[in-house]
Amino acid sequence: MLLTLTGPALALDLDKAKDYLGMEYAHCANWFLIMREVAARSFPPGLDRNMAMAQQEELAQQAFERSAEATSREVALERAKASMESMKERMKNSLENLPVIADDYAYSCKALMESPDARLRFWLERK
Repeated sequence: MLLTLTGPALALDLDKAKDYLGMEYAHCANWFLIMREVAARSFPPGLDRNMAMAQQEELAQQAFERSAEATSREVALERAKASMESMKERMKNSLENLPVIADDYAYSCKALMESPDARLRFWLERK
């Protein structure tokens, strides 16, 4: 799934770019887990809630798997744990404070999941 680029003008080497990408995926996995909880609290019991929660769970799993592909399962897991602790701390353990992290993750995680190769290119071209 991850694009492999070679060439003389790359600013970051591929391993470093994948490391940064893996970190972003770990953050996004947690963002989607938090959004699953938002869905659980926002919808009344029933099919709509179950579908919304399942969609967020699937995105979280995909993001975690991509993080592991970019680095390793062990690194992805450690990063995901640290990321979740940081997010919870920033939100003061309350979903009422979701806007505190939403600007950092809502759009960027959606874009990352839709265009992973573009984000890898971003890191490869970064100086």
